[in-house]
Amino acid sequence: MIRTLTPVVATVLAFGPVTASAADPAPPALRFVFEERVDLETPEPAGEGPRGAGNRIGLLGGTVKGPRLNGTILPGGADWQLIRKDGCAEIVADYFIRADDKSLIHIRNVGLACPPGQAREAYARANPVFTAPVGPHDWLNKSVFTSTIEPVRDANGTLKQVVLRFYEVL
Repeated sequence: MIRTLTPVVATVLAFGPVTASAADPAPPALRFVFEERVDLETPEPAGEGPRGAGNRIGLLGGTVKGPRLNGTILPGGADWQLIRKDGCAEIVADYFIRADDKSLIHIRNVGLACPPGQAREAYARANPVFTAPVGPHDWLNKSVFTSTIEPVRDANGTLKQVVLRFYEVL
């Protein structure tokens, strides 16, 4: 393990010393990279567990559009939700994007969704990790990202789609 970390530590240290500031540091900037519109299956209850009730939602497909990536969401992925006793849902989505150039990109998006409460509005955010082939989409392997999640419901209130917006943390 130490041998693996040594080159990384040496690379980081090569950038020079970092000075701490007593003032509030500026937060990292975000750059919008793409939006997904994902069509969903009907949620499938997975039963009650010690931490809450499970749900599996199959991903039927969708679109990827943005300044840095365009393509489609491949059918067959899934969103696993753990509905906690406090009403919040822990989310783990695992699926593939097929970029317009036919590259296959794996994404695992882990997040949290909470209903509106006394302290704030509804909250749904996740942190995706990409595995992209070396080439034009390799930039996905070399940054940290965050995403927002917005539900899209039909006239009956049934969840049919989610819109995710992905941002690179600069």
